[in-house]
Amino acid sequence: MRNPRYALVSGLYAVALCTDVDGLYGEPSPPPRARYQLRGCEPRGELARAVTEALVEGSAPLGTLDVETPDGLWRLSGVRVLGARGDAVTVETTGGPRRLRHGQDPARCANLIRVTPEPPAEVTHTEVTFLGCSPRGGLRDALAAGDTSFEAVRYQVLTRMGSVHHEAEAGRVTGWDTSARHHGLVDLTVAFPRQGLIPHPSREVWDLWHRGRPAEPGTWRRFTGAARGAWRTQAAHHAHGAPEITPGATYDLDGTDVVDEDSFLCALGEAVLGPGRGFGVGAPRALGELLEGTTLVWHHADVARACLGVLPYRDRRPATFEEFVDGLRDAGVRLVLD
Repeated sequence: MRNPRYALVSGLYAVALCTDVDGLYGEPSPPPRARYQLRGCEPRGELARAVTEALVEGSAPLGTLDVETPDGLWRLSGVRVLGARGDAVTVETTGGPRRLRHGQDPARCANLIRVTPEPPAEVTHTEVTFLGCSPRGGLRDALAAGDTSFEAVRYQVLTRMGSVHHEAEAGRVTGWDTSARHHGLVDLTVAFPRQGLIPHPSREVWDLWHRGRPAEPGTWRRFTGAARGAWRTQAAHHAHGAPEITPGATYDLDGTDVVDEDSFLCALGEAVLGPGRGFGVGAPRALGELLEGTTLVWHHADVARACLGVLPYRDRRPATFEEFVDGLRDAGVRLVLD
């Protein structure tokens, strides 16, 4: 197949290359909330603090929580502590627990029990059809045998050269049919998680990059939200061929539209590396070390001063304007705020 746009992957190998997709792009549903009890726990650290706050306020946000039980190590995301009784702590989370190999100071508990029922599949999943596919390997053998119970697969969005724009979980292949639009190929239906749907603007970003690195300055400014994050990721992956950063050089950063972390990194990457290129790091100090010995003139810095790091957050707090300024200067960048 020439220039496939999508791939379905199982393990380390592609099990289908596909021409197009139907149903992948749309408004993602928020992750379903689930309630769990941590039984046989002795809360300490941040968990103890959240339990105390929940007993007073009725609930308390916690963010990410690692839990170690005799069955293994688990990570809960978007955690809110609802209360505690005896040695049982009740929490509400975003989705189910994810198994870990290593955790960060985990809470040690005797058991982790879900106390709300699993939502029905029609609430959490939808059908996504990958069009004009050429199955291979285990999936080809399964379809030839009439078996549609193939294991869950991941999907990849591909560039024209076959590299990967984006990769995420897809789901189980639930059906297939001869493709009406692509001769000799098949359409594959996948039970896809609704929370994994991709906003339409992100597809526009990927379509731009599919044709090669966009060279027009400021193209990133037309995108917002998740699409701007997608642009930032692509720019970081296409930084090859950029001019070398040398001590003594001066760069002009146009801060007119720098209203969040993504827009700052997009603007900085373009100012230093050129249009369509970006940095693979985002921490203030790490950026400063890359730019050590240079001068950065940050025009319209007042926009970022009012916006960076002040938006509400659920888990990781983005860096503030002051943290970016301090990180750059401490690493040896001469920063001029204009």
